[in-house]
Amino acid sequence: MVEDGARRWRDSTWFDVVVIVSTVAAGTVVAGLLNDAENGEPVAGRAYAYVSEPAPYPARIPGCDAVEPPSEPKRVNFGTVGSDEYDNPRYPWFSGAKAAAMTQAAVDALPDSVELVFASPSQSLQFEPITDVDPSAFPQEGDADLFNGSTNARGSLIRDGHVGTLTVDVQAWDRPVLPCVAGALDRRDTRPDGTVLDSLDTWYEINGVRTLERRVVAYLPDGTRVVATATDADNTDPRAGGRHSGQIPLTLDELTAIATTPAFMVTAPIIPAVPLMPSCGAFTDWNGPELTREKVARLDRALDARWATMPGSSDLTLDRPIGSLRLTDSGKDNVCEVVTVTSATGAGRLEIVVVSGQPASSPQDEYLNDIDPNRITTVSPDGSTVTRGFYPDHGSAYFSITLPSTQQIIISTTPIRGSTVPVTLEQIEYLATAPELDLN
Repeated sequence: MVEDGARRWRDSTWFDVVVIVSTVAAGTVVAGLLNDAENGEPVAGRAYAYVSEPAPYPARIPGCDAVEPPSEPKRVNFGTVGSDEYDNPRYPWFSGAKAAAMTQAAVDALPDSVELVFASPSQSLQFEPITDVDPSAFPQEGDADLFNGSTNARGSLIRDGHVGTLTVDVQAWDRPVLPCVAGALDRRDTRPDGTVLDSLDTWYEINGVRTLERRVVAYLPDGTRVVATATDADNTDPRAGGRHSGQIPLTLDELTAIATTPAFMVTAPIIPAVPLMPSCGAFTDWNGPELTREKVARLDRALDARWATMPGSSDLTLDRPIGSLRLTDSGKDNVCEVVTVTSATGAGRLEIVVVSGQPASSPQDEYLNDIDPNRITTVSPDGSTVTRGFYPDHGSAYFSITLPSTQQIIISTTPIRGSTVPVTLEQIEYLATAPELDLN
């Protein structure tokens, strides 16, 4: 079946994803070349060898009336183009509000003894927009159905000092329950309400590096398919590459509880939750000091306190606390947030970015200052580099301050749907220059 290899490879950093289609037979090695991320061409020196746990056949699997043999593996190369749109008319059951509710439910479903690693939203069990893959890229009709219509959430977990990864896929499912295939599941359980649960405890190797994996696939009575997968892969540091802790942070019973979370059902009512934050951040060289959970909490408190004393703040409504900074996908040296600000006069997007270490003058800033007459950079008496920008045509504003310690605070505003931004340049400058924002 497609999911065995595809779920693993879909998390790859390569744009062109090599998918192992079907369960690999016992001891089979699948070898080839990984494709270049930019042009899709095979790259010498990036060979892979994939080996899965042996799947003997004939086999008896508890809960299965019949067991099909593992088929020969096939490779499929396909590209996916990400989208930040949640409201896809092809999948009316899913929306941004539904994703927010599912994200909160996924976090709440974690056992008390398991900690969700402090990371960017995309690595904190936040459900992503629906996946749409061209069916023609797959060798057999129906293979793409295991991808299309699926929303995915991913996060790193810590238990007893061991780090692992949890991935949850949810999709509307109008097909029969997939047949039992040797090597694809260890047992099948059918509950009185019609829920079918397939569980697997296995391993696979890529280039000789072994990953431990547990998975529960839940077919829910309302037509929802949930795949909850936990591995011992440690992906907490993008600069270090994948590591393995040797211990999966969740048991099969705990994965079952997650897979059967009521909020994941496509027919479940949407529980109000804090809206998901749009992507944000700044380009960095990843060389700044790490911004830990404690440091970010300190920055959040400083923003909350400064906002409370900012002139005119009482006339503004926020969709989340002003102190809601999160790590970005760019690394652990910068955090950001996007807040929707509304007033009687309009609505705008307020973006705040804090970089722990940044050169006072970057090539990008120099270029923008050269081509943009609305941006002016000055150096303060204390050595801080300050850039201000105001764009009267649409009312947006930009303020950046790089402190002598090299810490940088950037705040910008943009209008929403042709509205008038209710936050002024003077207000964002007041907010960005809070002394408490300096971590040094």
